[in-house]
Amino acid sequence: LVMLCLLGRNIRSPLRRSCPQDLIKIKDRERLALLEFIEARSVVADMPCTRCFRAKTACRFGEGSSRCRSCIEAKKPCDGVLVASTLQKLNAQQKEWDEKEEAAGEELLRLHEELARLQSLMATAAGRLSRIRKTRKLVRERQAETFRRGMQEVDESDALESALDAHERGMVEELQFMQVPNDVDWSLYGLGDEFSDLGPLVQASGSKVSASRGSPGAAVGSAEGS
Repeated sequence: LVMLCLLGRNIRSPLRRSCPQDLIKIKDRERLALLEFIEARSVVADMPCTRCFRAKTACRFGEGSSRCRSCIEAKKPCDGVLVASTLQKLNAQQKEWDEKEEAAGEELLRLHEELARLQSLMATAAGRLSRIRKTRKLVRERQAETFRRGMQEVDESDALESALDAHERGMVEELQFMQVPNDVDWSLYGLGDEFSDLGPLVQASGSKVSASRGSPGAAVGSAEGS
C-alpha cells in the first residue's frame, strides 16, 4: 500500500503538480519566509501606513520592501511609502510656504519702514510749506500796510504841497500888488541878508501870477508924494 501510494504520487501529471492550491501554499511559505526576514531585519518606520496607524501598531519595513510586515501578513496593499513620500512633499511645501511667509513679512516690514520714512519726509515738507505760506501771508500783509501808509503819506505830502503852493502864490500876489519887481533886490527894502537867497518872486519853473505894476522907485516916489 505504501508503495502504491508512492507510485501514485510519482505518476501524478504535471497539471496536478501545478494546481492553484499548491501554488497558494508556495506563496504562503514565501510570505512566511519574508515575514520572518522582515521580523529579523526590519526597522520601525517614522511614518506608519494607514493600516498600522489605525491599528496603533508598529509599522515595520524590511530593507528594499515596499510594504510593511502587517500589510504583507494581511495580504493588503501598503501605503507606507506613499505616506512618507506625501509627507516629504508636504514638508517641502510647508518649508516653501514658510520661506515665502518670512519673505513677505520682511517685505511688509521694509514697506512699513519706507512708509514711515516717507511720512516723516511728508511731515517735514508740510511743515516747511506751512511756514512758507504763513511768512508769505505776513509779508503780503506788511506790504499792503506799507503801501497804505505810503499812499497816505503821499496823499498828505501832496495835500501839504498844494497848500504850500497856494500860500506861496498868495504871498507872491501880495508882493506883486505892492509893486515889488520879479527880480527884486531885497536889500533895497532894508531887509537883512537872511532874505538874499529868496530869489525872484516867480521861479523859472513856476507859473506867472501877474505882471509887475511898477518899480521900487515908483513905489517909493508915490509914497513920498503922498
